[in-house]
Amino acid sequence: MSSPILRPAFSENQILSASDVNGIVDHARNALMRHNRHLHSWGIADGLDLDVRSSASGLEIYVTAGVAMDGSGREIVVGEDERLSEDLFDRLNVAESTVDPNNPPKYPVFIRGRDQMQPATMATKTACQQRGSTRTLEGHEITFGRVGDAALPQPANNVWRILLGFVEWDGNNFTAAHSTADGIRRRYAGVQAEDVSAQNDSLTLRSANRETDDKAALIIDNENDGEMRFGLQSDGVVMPVFTVNAKGDVIAKGKILGAIAGGVQVESGVITDGALVPLPAGITQQQVDSGEAEIQVHLSPRYQQPAMFSSSIRVMHPLECYANERRVTCRVLWRRMDNTDPIVLPGVCDYQIFGFVKAK
Repeated sequence: MSSPILRPAFSENQILSASDVNGIVDHARNALMRHNRHLHSWGIADGLDLDVRSSASGLEIYVTAGVAMDGSGREIVVGEDERLSEDLFDRLNVAESTVDPNNPPKYPVFIRGRDQMQPATMATKTACQQRGSTRTLEGHEITFGRVGDAALPQPANNVWRILLGFVEWDGNNFTAAHSTADGIRRRYAGVQAEDVSAQNDSLTLRSANRETDDKAALIIDNENDGEMRFGLQSDGVVMPVFTVNAKGDVIAKGKILGAIAGGVQVESGVITDGALVPLPAGITQQQVDSGEAEIQVHLSPRYQQPAMFSSSIRVMHPLECYANERRVTCRVLWRRMDNTDPIVLPGVCDYQIFGFVKAK
């Protein structure tokens, strides 16, 4: 951005040179690249999927038509579906020599912009005169990388490469295509902004296009004096399951899980001797071990006569009922009504566990 921006200007009777006319084109092109580079993040804008198709000779993989932007702001356009070249893959010598058939390697497929000067299109007055090219093809190149190349930082070797996906190779042909591998996936272009303003009193953020059902979406609008609604979309309409209004009221159709700092989480249930009392939802053992959260357990012996005493009536006498951290110890003495034939057995108790998350 340090270089001055020069806009071409012309006057009457001026003789235009090639550089003057090129300046018109360059000014507009550079402005678009600055816009793409600084107001958008690089990645795929549309299409450019790896599409596996069957043919008489076997599987063929195509890159579908689409548009992408690299980190320099350059626009890369694929005008029509393009088949991946097995010959190019073989020539690049990126395939691994040993392959685990249960976990075949996945090789990244990249696209990058590439300009090509076109042959001169106008005849010269004499054979001795040389005329340069009058067109530059703003083309692209689809290439392949070794396993692990997709994790390299961009630009790689001072060249911007946009990941399209991954392919598998059997030594002669491609056998499969994937959009992700080892946690690395295609990157899509985004918007870099601090403020997004809606035009019609409503702003919708969708995780997929509106024609795709059962995908998450978020609406912020001025209904009911201001609401934020989250849910899945159906036929383009968001079906809210979580709503917050401008007053701070929360409406949720499901459970609200997770521990709130400074709050208390409570769980209760029935448990037997020797078992671990389960932690409240949202609190982990790691939080307890680190001191980020504390727990308290309350146990009460439960009168639950064992099935082995179904033929007689017994009186229960709790001997011990406590928790060592979360491990329960519950032992009960059972006697006949005539106070004979005592027997000690593991007991059953009701528990309540309280989890306190410390506010940071």
